[in-house]
Amino acid sequence: MKKSSLLIILLIVFTVVLLAQQKPIVKAQSVKPTEQSEAPSGKFVGTLFNDALYILQEPQSLNSAKGTAGKNAFLFRRATIGYAYSINKNVSSLIEYDAANKLLEQGFVDVKNLMPSIDVKIGLMQTLSSELNYKMWDYRSLEASALDRKGFTDEFDMGLTITGRIDARGNSYARLAVYNGNGLVAENDKLKKIAFAAGNWFDKYSVLEAYVDYENLLGGKSIINTKLFFGTTSTKFSFGLEGFYRLERKALSAGGDKNPVGGSLFSWFEMTKSVRGVARIDAIDDDVANTSATLASPSYREIYLNIGIDYLPAIDVHLIPNFVFIKQMKKGTSKEIADRMEARLTTAITIK
Repeated sequence: MKKSSLLIILLIVFTVVLLAQQKPIVKAQSVKPTEQSEAPSGKFVGTLFNDALYILQEPQSLNSAKGTAGKNAFLFRRATIGYAYSINKNVSSLIEYDAANKLLEQGFVDVKNLMPSIDVKIGLMQTLSSELNYKMWDYRSLEASALDRKGFTDEFDMGLTITGRIDARGNSYARLAVYNGNGLVAENDKLKKIAFAAGNWFDKYSVLEAYVDYENLLGGKSIINTKLFFGTTSTKFSFGLEGFYRLERKALSAGGDKNPVGGSLFSWFEMTKSVRGVARIDAIDDDVANTSATLASPSYREIYLNIGIDYLPAIDVHLIPNFVFIKQMKKGTSKEIADRMEARLTTAITIK
């Protein structure tokens, strides 16, 4: 390993050991939504995710089979500012601007109990594919979910969501959404994306949810995403598991279908009152139906690993030295791709 790489890692370890001597306040985890008060109220909200990044190895641009090192940068992962306003316990709104990408990230009105046990949200919002995942994972600052990271779904989209609470306590629910299907990009066609999710909270902290979406595209093409998610959290740990199957109809140049399949396992766990261990692993086959991949029609199985140590000097403030490893395992005669390895120091601040 190069001396520069070793120095970066040693610096990260030294930082964690030094900071871990402090005793910050650690918040309790409570994921299931709670009712708001009757009185009107408003507050500023926002997020700031930064990275100090050092590439230990990445595929060369002209020859992906060989690795190169040394690239480093300070960069924004996310920087948002917004305002949340609650008129009463049934009507609220949020507008949030993404300063890093210079666009509106969220802007919606949420009406609860529009009819008995029926909630409606309309506007630019977090999608059903990502909303529950990020509540349970709690480390969007490190990486997007597996579906979002691969570009299979959008974290935010413009549309309408209807939520129905099946039982009196709202433990069982069903949600239907209609989106533009373009994420944060403006609508440019007459087609829409339809999503459905149904789930059950076993208690205040554990939930199981099934999800499916369908998007009709031009030229007779279409996309279906399905996934099953389980998550549980407490003051001491959080654990999540999701598996997905995707069908891309007529996606290949010859008109054939493409079937990405994968899963994600993630967890954080308390090591001391101020330090957590964080780990996540994704395993994804970009086309499980492609068993005879070639240079002209390549296919890969990917392993994504992220491990880190999260130091919390205060509530909603995180300093996270972490390591990312991505391996692309070729199928058939696909072109070789070198492993990607990067060391990062991620800082995350959330204003709620």
